[in-house]
Amino acid sequence: MKRTRTIVIALVLIALALVATSSAFAANKKVTGDKMFNIALTAAFTGFDPLRTNDQASTYVNAQIYETLYRIGPNGDYIPLLAVDLPEFSADGKSATVKLRKGVKFHDGTPFNAEAVKYTFALIKNPKFGSARASLAASIASMDVIDDSTIRFNLSYPDGVLLAKFAHTNSAIVSPTAQAKQDLMVKPVGTGPYKFVSSISGSNVVLTRNEQYWGKKPVIKNVTMTVIQDESTAVARMETGEADFMPELTVPQIERVKSIPGVTVGTSDSARITYVMLRPNSWVNPLMAKKEFRVAIAKALDTKGYVESIMENYATWSGSIIGPKVFGYTKEAETYGYKFDLAAAKAAVKANHWENEKIKFLVPSTPQYSKMGEFFQANLKEAGFNNVQIESIDWSAWLTESKTANRFDLSLSGWANVTRDGTELLEPNWESKVSARTKVNSAALDKLIYEGKTTTNKSVRIKKLEEANKMILQEAWAVPVYNAVNIFAYNDAYANVTNDVSGTFYLCDFTVKQ
Repeated sequence: MKRTRTIVIALVLIALALVATSSAFAANKKVTGDKMFNIALTAAFTGFDPLRTNDQASTYVNAQIYETLYRIGPNGDYIPLLAVDLPEFSADGKSATVKLRKGVKFHDGTPFNAEAVKYTFALIKNPKFGSARASLAASIASMDVIDDSTIRFNLSYPDGVLLAKFAHTNSAIVSPTAQAKQDLMVKPVGTGPYKFVSSISGSNVVLTRNEQYWGKKPVIKNVTMTVIQDESTAVARMETGEADFMPELTVPQIERVKSIPGVTVGTSDSARITYVMLRPNSWVNPLMAKKEFRVAIAKALDTKGYVESIMENYATWSGSIIGPKVFGYTKEAETYGYKFDLAAAKAAVKANHWENEKIKFLVPSTPQYSKMGEFFQANLKEAGFNNVQIESIDWSAWLTESKTANRFDLSLSGWANVTRDGTELLEPNWESKVSARTKVNSAALDKLIYEGKTTTNKSVRIKKLEEANKMILQEAWAVPVYNAVNIFAYNDAYANVTNDVSGTFYLCDFTVKQ
């Protein structure tokens, strides 16, 4: 009997060793650019039209297929992409002429030219089209096609954010031919280094290298992005070698991934801010209209404790909505909001008899937000708010549901600032005509945001952005939590794997180790 047990134990150990060896081999084996490059996404994409989608997962896909006039470099500089040089502005700042790259074609064979650029920005501006970021074209009064490779943008005001808008993924140039005859949400056509092959809705998308690409062709030829919303399962794919890259990784999974042979945990700087959204015009609980009620909630949230205990060293606590990687940030803004003060929150709840007031807390069911929602629910309960009701909701559903009136009092949100400009954070999230989620509807805030974008004077812009930031914080319309660090995992057989400050990756930059 003893000998039998020994044999069984030995066989188990051999099996475990084989699994480990197989996993290590899968991760470390030499690869070529022709091998399928597998990406595991923990949030589902909503579609492939860059003008109508603004979620991170969709951007992961669209950034490979489409291109903008400019791309923001690692140091915040603007690099011409479909443009060949920086815009030439008129003396009064109310027109900008852009020279375009010649000889470029869309994947469907349509020539890229000034007419395509005009067509794209006209769509963005058209309220009937349903652009995800209509504000990107808000300053454009008209456009003149000078010739095939030159376009002039006539502006209704000197736009200090125009160049940043031209670099935004939601202003990627689309094929007029394709947009007119097919739904780009399911069958995308761009000018980028990768072409669309196929997709299963909400499940995966397959891309292949654009062999007619105008620029340097990518090393990696074939790509599959698969949605695996359970992060533990996605990490298991990294362990078995079935996945080569995870663009997002939460802190609790880091040590597990570090233990996988041939897999690296990478980090990069980020301009993303994560925050708690408080709706002042919520009809779920009308008390949200009272500043003192919102302030009590803000003081109950131990944001610094969350960052220290959950995020470890992979994020920095923030007291400012505009973060240090974003234009408009000032150190003073870190002091404008309400710090964690449990005693003050308890006193306010008790004095106003708010113990049983219902607070509807809408929490996306992604790995990042689920844990945060539970943490802050516990904070609020400790402060005496005994009726905080979490509704966990799928990420793609949250993108729609969070825009609905009468839907929530609190929610969690993050903003990956593609342009690294404060206006492009504040306007889409808090300006009355543009913002669909916070529903602040403040004429005073709208005025500050407008004054911050309608000048090219950087000092004036910073002053107005700081004042707007201060108002959002002091009115307790939002509580900042942290400035993120991009965390990702990849197969060591590949090199130059990273995310930019917006959290987006560009497969054309990735290479294969020799």
